[in-house]
Amino acid sequence: MRARLARSGAARAHGGAARLALLALLALLPLAAAAEAAAAAEAAPAPAAEAGPAPTPDAPAWAATAAASKAAAAKASERHWHATAHRLGAMSLEGRRLTDILGPIMRHTWTLPQAQVQKSLVYAGSNFRLRRVVHELAAGRRPVRVGAVGGSITHGAKASAIGETDWFSLVGAYLRAAFPKANVTTRNGALPATPSALMNMCLEQYVDDDVDLVFVEYAANDGSNRFDEVKAKVYERLLRKLLNRPSKPAVVLMQLMPKGMAFGAGNREKVPFHGTLEDMYGAQAQYYDLPWLSFRNAMWRLSELHVHGHNWTDFMWDKDFMHPIDPGMAAISDMVVHLVQQTALGLLLSPLGRADRELNQERLPPPMHAGNWEARNLMCTYGEAFKPLADAATSKGWDFINEGRAGAPKWGYIAAAPGAALRIVVDSRRGPGADAGAQMNVMLAYLKSYVGMGMASFECTAGCTCEPKLQVDALHALRQSTIYLVRLLVSQAERCEITVTTLDATSSGAHKFKVSGIMMNEYTGDDITEKLHEEQWLTQLQATAHGGAERAAGGHASADADAAGGAGEGDSSSGSGGSSDGSSEAVKAAIASGGGGAAEEPNDR
Repeated sequence: MRARLARSGAARAHGGAARLALLALLALLPLAAAAEAAAAAEAAPAPAAEAGPAPTPDAPAWAATAAASKAAAAKASERHWHATAHRLGAMSLEGRRLTDILGPIMRHTWTLPQAQVQKSLVYAGSNFRLRRVVHELAAGRRPVRVGAVGGSITHGAKASAIGETDWFSLVGAYLRAAFPKANVTTRNGALPATPSALMNMCLEQYVDDDVDLVFVEYAANDGSNRFDEVKAKVYERLLRKLLNRPSKPAVVLMQLMPKGMAFGAGNREKVPFHGTLEDMYGAQAQYYDLPWLSFRNAMWRLSELHVHGHNWTDFMWDKDFMHPIDPGMAAISDMVVHLVQQTALGLLLSPLGRADRELNQERLPPPMHAGNWEARNLMCTYGEAFKPLADAATSKGWDFINEGRAGAPKWGYIAAAPGAALRIVVDSRRGPGADAGAQMNVMLAYLKSYVGMGMASFECTAGCTCEPKLQVDALHALRQSTIYLVRLLVSQAERCEITVTTLDATSSGAHKFKVSGIMMNEYTGDDITEKLHEEQWLTQLQATAHGGAERAAGGHASADADAAGGAGEGDSSSGSGGSSDGSSEAVKAAIASGGGGAAEEPNDR
């Protein structure tokens, strides 16, 4: 590829003609390959009936031949992909076969049929940032850093081996194999059970400053109310923070499905094809000229319409039908591989050049939502790093406990009785030269669950001032455990003390309360900032499919359940990280009683 950039004028003219010819041939590929695959599918013999279990008497009609249909379709799909690779190998550009030029970039074991993979690429645009990254991967001159943010699906929940069979790890493995000269490093910054609002506050903690390529996955966790402009504004702020990083990374929108979209047709909580924020977020993909990949588009025809005998159970965990299992993870990686391959082919047809450089030098446009400027983040402290912020000398009744497991810790301060006081101390100043009278957005993360949870107040008690939240209830009706945020508008102070006190009042009869982190950024004083962080709005933010897309605004379901590897806490403590007053036995007793138990999801299909 480097040699191509140094060609003579005559060679350029010759190459241009060759590329035009190649473009014409490539345009014919889908039709020719599709016809070939169809013929192969018709000719393929159906596997014997014993290839799969016999359907039950009340099974739907499509299930009777599902095993044979899937086996035949898999063979046809494999032939289809091989036919495409063979045709590319038969083409040449400036005397070299395309397969020799592209080499391992085009090698991939596909899970989905070609037509479904093609449907997943909803928008590519000029793709100038990813073109630069793929060019650098091919050149191998410098390290390329790849990151991802999202929820439990991107974190790897329900993959058989996190770090190996989750979609982001599969993508990392493909990039290393496809670009052997490149030094590819990956960092998975996804946080289970979190929406885009939390990452908007904590981005600097989970994405490297010099990242080159970032995948953003939040359509699943942000819910199914497709008209929610407030969530779209949060999402836009997150995208702007990523795009404005000094490294100018390529950003790819990975749109997965909200809970309920893979439910059965007769389920009252079924979410329709259009019941997602994906399409509203897709407007931002087009406004900021970012690739948009859709798992919904890739999967719907196969799993919802049972084409070739497929069903959602082939790809999704059958306890919540939201989290993909290994075949679903592989299908998501197919979407990324296809995008990278198409980008590489595009670089052959139109090498990186002046137009790309000009696009890279352009300033980011103003926000798509007028006035929706991103604020500067000053703090995001979560998990074990949160422990030192509590004043152990003046706090009482709280223990710092890990309710998670190896590889998935869930640290936080937990109280089990009323009157427990947790004093958190932070520096709430904006920095040198800032307006001393300006306020700060301070959000404290706490656990909501369905049994054994209590209430607490949040107030500024020394050094700084804020309007207190006098009664925050950690109980909700869902059988899910999820992190929520309490927002305070705090004055600036070098030593700002915020006190969380458990109350006598309780909706559950018990008093467990857990605080696990704190986030802070500059308050801009606009109305949208107020809406973004108030606890009542975040309750809506966590709502997903329950009740359908149009009812989501009044729903209460969270996107990531504890059972799906989310941020909800388990039924028992897996360890203690210290105690403020020796009350750990009371805390453990409260946990054992069921507070924050694992979610139980219906088997909807």
